[in-house]
Amino acid sequence: MNKIKEVDKKDFENCYKIALVAMFDDEDDIHIALYSSLMNKGDDKFIFGEFVIGESKRYIHEKPKTGFLIMSVSREFWTGKMKFTHFATEGEDYVKLNEQPLFRFNTYMGVHKVHYADLIDISERTKLDMGGIVKNALKVLIRKGSIKGDVKKPVLKPWAQKFLSKIDTLMFIGFEDEDGYPVLVPVIQAQAVSPSRIVLTRKPYADMLKNLKDGQRVAIYGASLDMDAVLVKGTYHDYKKDLGYVDIDKVYNTVPPKHGRIF
Repeated sequence: MNKIKEVDKKDFENCYKIALVAMFDDEDDIHIALYSSLMNKGDDKFIFGEFVIGESKRYIHEKPKTGFLIMSVSREFWTGKMKFTHFATEGEDYVKLNEQPLFRFNTYMGVHKVHYADLIDISERTKLDMGGIVKNALKVLIRKGSIKGDVKKPVLKPWAQKFLSKIDTLMFIGFEDEDGYPVLVPVIQAQAVSPSRIVLTRKPYADMLKNLKDGQRVAIYGASLDMDAVLVKGTYHDYKKDLGYVDIDKVYNTVPPKHGRIF
């Protein structure tokens, strides 16, 4: 489908949600950024307000094909694709975004740009499959000892490795789909098993991962409800019995004030 349903618009307008956008960086790797103000404009466009200057805002206009994932506080999510068109520094949407609770009562930062994207496609509302996630997280937990990879390669710092190994860390994988647009899929069952590798299962969202190929470049965004987050990039490989792993070669701190590549 390529239109936003009326019943979903209230969830999109709520700033207290997880809204991730996947794009291509300068090296054509997948990059993932959190845009908490991402919301619909009508039924076929999205907007978000920029209040932190970062590389991702340049990426989306230089390479406007992007993917998104929006997850509400009720653990329901939507995925889709969009194409960025322009930005503005004034106007009705600029005022609207600055009046959102996230910014209205904040005395040290506000929205200074509004970015616009045309909606290409959007999924139906999907309930997060917590039973399937827990089942597959246990599968990873039981088998991860045999697929640790290079335990001496210091890609992840101890804090990041511990954070990405927790079962309650929210994790999302981004990769390029067959039509050239990035795709975002929940992989909360994924776990870091060494300083250089993350192991995951394709289930419970195997259908959404059907176009993920062995040897493909991917990014994984890990986040917590305490607003901790880290972004890693690497190469995905299939493994036996529905398992796969990502060998990490790039790590990004996504949290201000010092966001950027750290490995």
